Amino acid sequence: MARRKRKGGPNLMTEALRSQSTCSDSNGKRKMSSRRGNYSGGSSSKGTGSAILPYNAVASRRRFRRRGFHENVSNNSIQTEIDLWSATRNESNQYRNGQLPSFGKYVDAKALVKPVDVSILQEHQIQYPLRGVFAGLHIFGQIVAEDLAAAGITNLVNFAKAYPEGWGALSQGMAVFDVSIRAFRGLPSGRVFIAVTPKVSYEEFMHNPDFDQDQEHRATRNAVNLICTIHRECGPSAPFWTMEPLTADMILTQDRLLDQELESLKKANLREMNEDERDEYIRTVQARAGHMWHERVHGRKLVKMVRSLPHVQDLAGRVAALTEPSPTQDYVMSRQVGLSTTFTTLIGIYNRRQTIRVLHFHGTPMLDRRLVAVVARACPNLKMLGIYDCPDIHFGDAVCLLDLIHEINSSRSSNQPRIEAFDFYPRYNTGSLLSEAKPGADANAYGLSSQKLLLDAQQRGVFGILLQVVLKSKEMNLQLLMDRNGAFMTYLSKLPFVPLQIFGYLDGLYRYLDLMAAGSKDDNAIKQALYDIVKPVRMGLESLDKDWHEYYLNEMGKNTMFCSSCGHEALIEFFGQETRTAREHTHLCAACNLRMWLDEERDQGKRDGTEIMKPFFPKWERFDFNQDAPLYEHGKGLITLKSTGTERPLPPAAQFDANGNVINHHYIEPLLRDNKIHDDSLQRLPDLRDMFDQELLKDAQYRARIIDARNTAHVLLKDCYPPDTLRSQAYENRTPDLEGQGRARTQHDMCLVSHSFDDAAVFFDDLQHKTFAELKAYRYSTPGNPGGFW
Repeated sequence: MARRKRKGGPNLMTEALRSQSTCSDSNGKRKMSSRRGNYSGGSSSKGTGSAILPYNAVASRRRFRRRGFHENVSNNSIQTEIDLWSATRNESNQYRNGQLPSFGKYVDAKALVKPVDVSILQEHQIQYPLRGVFAGLHIFGQIVAEDLAAAGITNLVNFAKAYPEGWGALSQGMAVFDVSIRAFRGLPSGRVFIAVTPKVSYEEFMHNPDFDQDQEHRATRNAVNLICTIHRECGPSAPFWTMEPLTADMILTQDRLLDQELESLKKANLREMNEDERDEYIRTVQARAGHMWHERVHGRKLVKMVRSLPHVQDLAGRVAALTEPSPTQDYVMSRQVGLSTTFTTLIGIYNRRQTIRVLHFHGTPMLDRRLVAVVARACPNLKMLGIYDCPDIHFGDAVCLLDLIHEINSSRSSNQPRIEAFDFYPRYNTGSLLSEAKPGADANAYGLSSQKLLLDAQQRGVFGILLQVVLKSKEMNLQLLMDRNGAFMTYLSKLPFVPLQIFGYLDGLYRYLDLMAAGSKDDNAIKQALYDIVKPVRMGLESLDKDWHEYYLNEMGKNTMFCSSCGHEALIEFFGQETRTAREHTHLCAACNLRMWLDEERDQGKRDGTEIMKPFFPKWERFDFNQDAPLYEHGKGLITLKSTGTERPLPPAAQFDANGNVINHHYIEPLLRDNKIHDDSLQRLPDLRDMFDQELLKDAQYRARIIDARNTAHVLLKDCYPPDTLRSQAYENRTPDLEGQGRARTQHDMCLVSHSFDDAAVFFDDLQHKTFAELKAYRYSTPGNPGGFW
């Protein structure tokens, strides 16, 4: 009976012996290059004389299951982590079915704002001597509170849930600001400032006296009045999505013609007109001028949406019926209220800026990386920063926030404390509820983004960002960020990547860094760790079935590329396939591409805060670079900061010989970071005090009003033109975004897509039961399958 083929890949020792035999025969014919090495089961290592043992994806997986995780990654077993991933997948399905609204959130911070009247507690609830300590009446009590908060928000939440009375006392020694009611819970004191945005149901919002319902009603009236004014003065039109879209040149031409028309109307002689002609003239001037004025003041986007409404009768009642949530749904702030709330929070921070040592932001609306920079620079004694579930801060922001911390620490004098800890849980995109998704729409959770991304850049980008985060935080000796039980690692564990893919990458990375730091001469250990770094980066994107021996011995770790956006030189595996064919000085790493895409996401109001806060940052330039935090020196074999130059010199002028012929000189463009593509600059920002300018605030309030009006018009258009109307008239969810999805949202970019939990689970299962050859055969035989994933 024929021997059954082993699943999961070739037998490495058999392949090694076969290679050894082949190489022995060929050695009689030619001498092999020392760079290419010997393809036998024991390839010679020049450094130690030891044999390079065969290693590929199958051997890597076996080693992983045998040895487990590096201590910095997880203390769980491999199977436990797989089970936890499966549990996360089940939670995602529960969320989409409306059964687990908390999915994707780091903590439920509601316990931190539950009022507890410490003065009425009995001695058996909290002993008297401890009451004064917890309440911050003694200096060592505030130190206890500071130490507890400095370890991350989960410590506070767990304490508050397990011991509400104790938390009621302990919180008296802190400044706990409830963003949802724009007020402190108790009198602020101590060195801890916590801005908490608890989830509140609409029923609770409407009936709890702590909340200001009138402010939301005013915001709705402002949006409705603006819509009615535009519709009255500009008039209705055909639905804008049924008309030919205007190009930028067409818009400029249209504006120029409108200006000329108004100029000609100004020259008209009213005395030569009869009464009817004058009335018609006035109506024409008002209509044309009003249309132009509204577009230039309120934006072409809002005017087009409003004019597409067939009528605005009883608009207030219709808006209330369409936008009011059910009692059990979450209360969501309007942009006008969110702006007011954000500035109330900033005022609280400004008043306590000299005393704050621990600062937590939880779910804070309109808090982007620029506002974090303004606040952090204003707190000279800040030692710990925590950012959790803030909707305008994404995964890629980890890099520039680390640069910010390095800059602040570098600028502080020797007698000032340093920022020692950073706890970070970026926004998590949970997907849509199946009951609310359109038929055929993609409701999957993608974690990083709300929709599918180009897999080649998304997967490589995640690992490229992680590489910088690990090396920068390690060099700065920053606590919490990469702790195995910290917020950031929790976030990573919830991403719908293939089970063990991210943790396997980190395991290889930490092993490699340990070996480099120890000056190890064990070539096998170093090469195996390096392979375990690049394998997850390449998984599903490049063929792994022939990694031993050509790739493992001759290619791995030997090819690097320079990124013209960030200035780093990194292993080629961190660059997408498409950019590799570009000219050397224009290459872009996958990390920069992913950060650009996350910056440009516009769904669910992700760019609203940037638009509203624009008046406060008049000098900000997206192309400015931050002060780069240093990379851990023992990771230089993976990535280095190659260049910080940004000004590209002109090429040398043409030269001619005596006969007038052009002398061809071989000119090589210098490698510079003059092609920045993301918006992470934290430079040229105002001081916190300058943010409270009343004129700037009025401008921002008006921008918030326009965005609320756009959101309201969006809901009205969905109601007026539902999907069951004529196809050409139906208003679709993607239509309102007239500005598109930015530079990265082309059809070509989106043809290869990222993982959902279900896809990742199928792929992981196939990895356990199929050979690479079988996986490759399936990939090429299924044209409809997402290319690159299999």
